[in-house]
Amino acid sequence: MRSAKTSLTDSAHVRESFRRQRIMKHLGARISRLERGLVEISATNRTELSQQDGFVHAGVLVSLADSAGGYATLSLLPKGSRVLSVELNMNFLRPATGEMIRARGRVKRLGKTIAVCELDAATRKRRVWTTCAWGSQTVYCIRPVIGIS
Repeated sequence: MRSAKTSLTDSAHVRESFRRQRIMKHLGARISRLERGLVEISATNRTELSQQDGFVHAGVLVSLADSAGGYATLSLLPKGSRVLSVELNMNFLRPATGEMIRARGRVKRLGKTIAVCELDAATRKRRVWTTCAWGSQTVYCIRPVIGIS
């Protein structure tokens, strides 16, 4: 059984990598939930994130979801690992409006080099979260090389 201390140590490399992502800083995003294989990234909605009709821009939703899936994958990999998106598909279910935006990535299958994640994006309006996009992602896992002299 994993101890709480081990879980905190495991997530440190995820949070450190997230802090270095400039696009997430630009969006004002933060990791709002971090578990093994599950990451939620949240941001306060503001006019700079909208498209011409006032809805959250699709690119914002995809960027948050892409990072959520990547970090969900990274949370299952050893320290020193890296991840790259190979494929991402998002289906937009309804216009995104509200004061908060949240994207969730959940690893559905982790292989030696490829992970598959389920993604969703939601907005909060008057304390109610509504899913506005759903999709999937394939992530390439780059694990650290061990034992090379």
